[in-house]
Amino acid sequence: MFKKLYGQYLKFLLIFSIIIVVIYICFRLWLPFLVSVNLPFLILAFVVLTAVMHYFVAQADAQRITFKPDINISKEERMKMLTDIERKFITRYLLITTIKLLGFLIMLVLYAYFNRKDFLLFGANFLVIYIMYSIFEIIYLKQPVVGKK
Repeated sequence: MFKKLYGQYLKFLLIFSIIIVVIYICFRLWLPFLVSVNLPFLILAFVVLTAVMHYFVAQADAQRITFKPDINISKEERMKMLTDIERKFITRYLLITTIKLLGFLIMLVLYAYFNRKDFLLFGANFLVIYIMYSIFEIIYLKQPVVGKK
């Protein structure tokens, strides 16, 4: 189940990223003053970091989706098992999100240090890309379990 979930996520991430690249190309052609010259590297960083971080989230998500409690145990014990799996998923998701956010923060600080001229434009582009990928990730994770099988 994990490989299927992660493969499906990578497919959607690739499609979404291609759409982002097409939007970037359109902006680069018609409104070049709105995009940083380093935006393609930023998009690549988002794709790679998002894919790597989601690998760990998908492991907990697969366990959550495939949970089948033993019918011979009490309802309370089944609920406790399910709650533990849900808690593990939430904890892992928040940890991965925190690590990803810190990684992006380090990237922004390093960019600001080495390239002060383009930082304001790069920072604005970063914010837009970060919001777009965050919305993508949330929509993907919130879709019904039936859609993931």
